[in-house]
Amino acid sequence: MIETLDTVFRNAAIGMFFFLGLLILRDFKFRLTAILGSLASFTGASYMMCSHSSFWSAFGPHGFTFGIGTLCIMGPVTVWLFTLSLFQDNFRLRPMHAFYTALYIAMNQVQFSYGESLNPDVRFLMEVAYAAVRTGFIAHMLYVAWQGRGDDLLEIRIRFRSIYIGLVGFAITAIFVFETYFTHEQLENPKALLVQSASMAALAFTIMWTNTRLHKGILFEPAVQPKDEESISISAQKGDASERHDLTAIMTAVVDDKKFLLPGLTISTLASEVSIPEHRLRRLINRHMGYRNFADFLNHYRIDAAKLRLADAAERHTQVLVIAMDLGYGSLGPFNRAFKERTGQTPTEYRGVSLAENG
Repeated sequence: MIETLDTVFRNAAIGMFFFLGLLILRDFKFRLTAILGSLASFTGASYMMCSHSSFWSAFGPHGFTFGIGTLCIMGPVTVWLFTLSLFQDNFRLRPMHAFYTALYIAMNQVQFSYGESLNPDVRFLMEVAYAAVRTGFIAHMLYVAWQGRGDDLLEIRIRFRSIYIGLVGFAITAIFVFETYFTHEQLENPKALLVQSASMAALAFTIMWTNTRLHKGILFEPAVQPKDEESISISAQKGDASERHDLTAIMTAVVDDKKFLLPGLTISTLASEVSIPEHRLRRLINRHMGYRNFADFLNHYRIDAAKLRLADAAERHTQVLVIAMDLGYGSLGPFNRAFKERTGQTPTEYRGVSLAENG
């Protein structure tokens, strides 16, 4: 059971850290902070791999030595540099950073490659020095993250500092304690591995939870209530004179000239009709008229016209299909779906209720 839970948490942490690193690069490209942040994420994933023996056989010794292993040992350095770039104003990589990075890598290689062959006294001094360097990384980055809390103007950044200090500080300190004071046999203990993987999974999950959002413009957008002509006019007053003229041209074409009745009308066709660039027309329809897409815009006017005809006793024998075709729909299916979405009734149901109410 313990081994199963460790596998679940470990693989989850690996996936989340790698995904977080890719998200950072996607959204922030090649800024220094983004590069360091993605490296810190990738080293977190790599550490989850190289700290468990099952991954060694999957990648082989060379894969670890020149790939995963390299990222693994760079964890403390990349997290330290990322923290400095995140919370220090005008951060730049300096010779001092290169020196401490090189010192850490050299001490790591001596510690793990040649430690067993060293004189016991020398090995002890090396272990103390190596622990001191890692402690210095942890202490410095937590100090930098805490120091600037009073100067931050954004409440969300202040909260993130506290979360970052707590979670990253705990995770890095726990790893340091595990690797410094536990023997190899103790580190391979299933319970110790479970604590490690669960902690790192919690860290990755919290960072992703607090820093990623679904784009509401793509998924789960609530239904937009279209604006009436008065609301559109008020919205236009907030724009410049050019926008007011463009909105007037759109409303004239759609409401007065009834361009919405044209079969197969597209936004590019309407843009040509009103002599407005297509990208500008899209923005005006969305920002000032309250529609998320062009189909919703057309359906608003078409369904309003359909409701008038369906409620008209003089057209009670006109087939629904004929009305749909007259309003620019190519077939009955899209018309029925659009009508029910806006009214909650099918065209036939709406006609029956309206004619009954009108006597």
